[in-house]
Amino acid sequence: MSRQRGAALLVALLVVALSVLLVAGLLDQGERQRARLGDALRAEQGWQLAAGLEAWAADALAGGGALAIDTLDDPWLQPMPPIDVPGGRLGGRLHDLGGCFDLNRLAPGGVADLEAVAAFQRVLTGLGLDPQIAVEAADWVDADLEPLPGGAEDAAYAGARPPHRTANRPMAHASELRSLRRVDQAAWSQLREVVCALPEPHPVNLNTAAPVVWLALDPRIDTATAQRLARGPGRAFGSREALIQALQREGLDDVRLEGFGLSTRYFVADAEIESDGVRYRFSSLLDNDRAGGEVRVHARVRGGW
Repeated sequence: MSRQRGAALLVALLVVALSVLLVAGLLDQGERQRARLGDALRAEQGWQLAAGLEAWAADALAGGGALAIDTLDDPWLQPMPPIDVPGGRLGGRLHDLGGCFDLNRLAPGGVADLEAVAAFQRVLTGLGLDPQIAVEAADWVDADLEPLPGGAEDAAYAGARPPHRTANRPMAHASELRSLRRVDQAAWSQLREVVCALPEPHPVNLNTAAPVVWLALDPRIDTATAQRLARGPGRAFGSREALIQALQREGLDDVRLEGFGLSTRYFVADAEIESDGVRYRFSSLLDNDRAGGEVRVHARVRGGW
């Protein structure tokens, strides 16, 4: 009898232990499901708030007509004041993509443009970087598989870790430069502030371009001249004639202005969202199509552009 009672007690203990494990598992599964549901709800709320920020950005960019100029004095430069929303807070700002060097201009239509390559080399030299980066970047975006002198096509990356090929298409984002042989993290840290990859060709906005980007305009422009020509708040060129006069005062009478202007078409709207103590960042690439009279969303990403 004692053995039977002992066995029964052991079975009872096993049943209780299994019941506890089963209940704990169910509770844990429920907690995970609630956490996933909470994350999904916060993410959806974030996207909806980011859409609201896009509407604010479109309103800030609206107006001015097809011949408008964009400057560092424009209202869009000011960040949106933080707004309290149910369960969190929303803030954001617009970033100009007009004053950067567009990497896709290195090979318009898939054919390397040697003048654009030389212009980018001047920018690289101004940053103290290897000018051959421009040649490798042109090979990255051109459509052929023949490397330019000093450039790099598929064979040059076959031994990389991991091995990869050149894109042979326009860049979707300037960070593709990190795939080039000569662009390490230190070089990218300098380049990321002055380069971009635009969906369509658009003139560089000389009202918002950094001094080093001015070096791309003409080989006769040195660093000191670029510093004098670069605009800051309260010093914008109000017209193309004013730009030409400033160049003439520097002894530059016949500068070719193709590919350069005083307006911006592409902007990035950055949304900073806090929901239930969790911070999110969403970014939208906006196309301010003044000719069409509308601001369109070209792309959206979670995180920084």
